[in-house]
Parts: sequence; structure tokens; C-alpha cells
Amino acid sequence: MIDKGAAKLAKGELARKGRALHSIKAILGLDDQEYMVWVDGMTDEERVTHHAEVDQYMKLCTIMSAEYLQWSTQLLLESSEVAGGSEQSSFIGPLGAFLLGAIKDGKPLAQHLRNAAEQITEMAKARKRFLDELYDQLRPHERTQFGDLLGACTLPLNSFPDIKLWKTMDWLDLCWKFRHEEMAERLTHLPAHLMYAQIQSLPLRVTQRTEKAVSHILEGCEVSRDSLAAQLLIASMINRYHREKLEYEQYEETAVSSLLQLMSGLRAFGLSRIPSELSQDAFKDWLMSAFSGDCFAGEQDWRALKPVHLCRIYDQAEWILGWERIDFAEHEASESVLLNMCALSLAWSYCTREKHDIRVPDVKDYDLVNLREIESAEQVPLTRIKYQQRQLKILLGCQDQFNPVGMELKSAHNRELRRQQMQFIRSRFRGISLAQCRMLSIRVAEILFPQLSRF
Repeated sequence: MIDKGAAKLAKGELARKGRALHSIKAILGLDDQEYMVWVDGMTDEERVTHHAEVDQYMKLCTIMSAEYLQWSTQLLLESSEVAGGSEQSSFIGPLGAFLLGAIKDGKPLAQHLRNAAEQITEMAKARKRFLDELYDQLRPHERTQFGDLLGACTLPLNSFPDIKLWKTMDWLDLCWKFRHEEMAERLTHLPAHLMYAQIQSLPLRVTQRTEKAVSHILEGCEVSRDSLAAQLLIASMINRYHREKLEYEQYEETAVSSLLQLMSGLRAFGLSRIPSELSQDAFKDWLMSAFSGDCFAGEQDWRALKPVHLCRIYDQAEWILGWERIDFAEHEASESVLLNMCALSLAWSYCTREKHDIRVPDVKDYDLVNLREIESAEQVPLTRIKYQQRQLKILLGCQDQFNPVGMELKSAHNRELRRQQMQFIRSRFRGISLAQCRMLSIRVAEILFPQLSRF
């Protein structure tokens, strides 16, 4: 097979320097002024080396333009601060692994999902090429001393490759998560009004405590002066992680907007709570009484729920709870309550013809729930599963009272949790040196294992 990138270089083609600098700044999360401050802060020798490495990066840009036309925007390389909003899903790596696994196992898959799998495969191949080319631009001593951290690798449950340092980052992420769980447990004895106030400030305190532990590990560690290639490899790893986490913001926003309409409609129907404690047969009757009419509280594209749909709905509800168990999600509610709440969200999505856009380039959206997948054993995308799990969590928080303000406050708290968790990882790895990365990879267990020992 002809290497189109190498062929372009052989012809003397070279990406513009402005294009290369734009890519560097986008990956490092720097605007024009911040980049100039960074370069101006270098010594004369460092500046000469940097400009030479930018020239090398121009060759990489040339190769990538032949490998995948929209490589800079579609491969999760750019910082979220610079990239901003995107019509493409940032959850594309896990989605690809899920779809490719279904194809490998011979499971039925809709054609638009097969198309998505093919598209993601091409994107993953292009991201791997980017990481490999950048690795080749490391300084010789960096490849010798830190090659085991910076080489490309396959991630578990993710079709997008990354560098091997991801494992250290993942452990730090777990440190934050476990510390949050531990500190939250200590608040359970407080009266409700005091506990609520403490919970609101908890994410920031978790970040401060975890950062203190990491700083202790890195105390006195050498701060190495690393190549542009090394900095770009680390930054691209953080950007993938950060943007995948941000996809949950998309799910949260969409689910809250939809479920607020559900709450409003049920209130207009004369209901003040969801009777999720009912038996399954009784809850089916309740669903039919609420959703079997020809219209519902002003919904423009309503379709009535029919008795034939109920068994299929509960089949899919069982399936959603199966994913909750796979993810080790913990709920205080009983299994029957969880099933009823899943059934409610499924019925609502079906009746309102709620759409689900997997946000893969050139792949259109489709009905979130069509009540045919389980019957035909056809697979659905992981993005839908994650969204429906988010729906369940939100519904469980408001089943006893239809309080739109309460739902939005809880959603805001969830966003703050994710924001603090992401900010901790970004701040810890932004500007980190390879020597510090090595120290973290060796000693991160000193933070994580004591927290694991309490389980």
C-alpha cells in the first residue's frame, strides 16, 4: 500500500508553518499571546531548538493531511478550551470499541452503525499514525529513558489509541474518585441541611486534598526540559481524556431538558410523584393511563403507548440495569423500583420520538427508542446506553417530588463534580515534565492503594 504522507514529503510538499503553529497551540491549549509568552521565556538555545522542532512538526502535519483530511479536529487531539463545542461525539473511542466488538462477535448491527464503525476505524488508524510520527520526533534520550511511557498503545474498551502514560493518569483519576467517595461517606451522619451545604463544597476540597498528596510525591523531583514532541504527546493524551469526560455534559444537558418536560406533563396530568414502588403489573397500568392518549401536555410529535409495547419496554429496562451492574453502579432503590423507573424513561423517549445522535461524522441520528432492538437482538450503540443510564440517575433523584429547581440543582452539582475531577487531571499534567511523569508512574500507587484497602 502506498504511503500517501511519505509520498507528499518525497515530492517536496510541506505544510505551512502557520498551519503547524496553529495545531501546536490547539493541542497545548494556548492562545496566540500565551504561545508568545511561552516562547519568549525560553533561553536563546532553547528557542533555536524549539524552532527546529516546529520545522519537524511541519513534516508531521504534511503526513497527517494525506492520512486523514480533518485530522486536527476529529481525532480528539485538540484542547477543549481551544476546540470549543463540536458536532462530533467525544465518546467516539468507547463507541468504536463497542461497535467493533459487536461486529467481531457476529451480532446484528444496523447499517448506519456499521458505517459508524468503519468511520471510527479510519479515525483510530489516523490517530495511531499521529502518535507514532510524534514519537519518532522525540529526542534520542527521551525515547531511551521514557519510551515505555510515551509509546502508543491500545486502550481497554476504547478503539482510540493513546500513549502508555494513560495508565498513570487513570490511576490518578481513580484517586480523586475514591477520595470523593470516602469524604462523602463521612457526611452521612449530618442533618440534611448541613450535609447539603458540605456536599456543595466537597468537590473542591477533594481536589485540594488529592493535589496535596500528589505534590508530596513530586517534592524535589527534577523538572526536565522536554522536547516539543513529548509535550504534544502528553497534551493529546489529556485532551482525549478531558473531551471524553465532557461528553457526559452533553448527556446530562439533553436528559435534564427532556425529563423536565416529562415532569411538567405529569403535573399537568394531575400527578405529584412517580409511583415507582408499585408492582410491575400495576406500574404498567399506570404507564398506560399516562401515555396511551393521542396527545400529552402539548408534545408536538407524540405517539401513543400501546399494550404490546410494555413487555418490550421491560425487556429493555432489564438490559439497562444489566449495564448498571457492569459499571458497578450503586442504588438505594430496590430492583423493582429501578425497573419501573427505567421503563418510564423508555416509554417517555418512545412516545416523544426522542432522537439519539451518535455524533459520528456523516452518520445521521435516529430514534432513541423504537422498541424493536431487543426483539430482533439488534445491538444499540454505547452512547445510547450511557445516555439512558444518565436518564435513570436523574429520574431517581426526583421521583418523590416533581421539583424542576431540585433537578437542575442536582444536575449542576454533577457538572461541578466532573469539572473538578477534570480540572485536577488537567492541572496536574499540564506543563508536567517527563521526569515528573516517571516519578508519578512509580509512586502513584502510594496514593491509590491505601484508598482501595478500605473496600
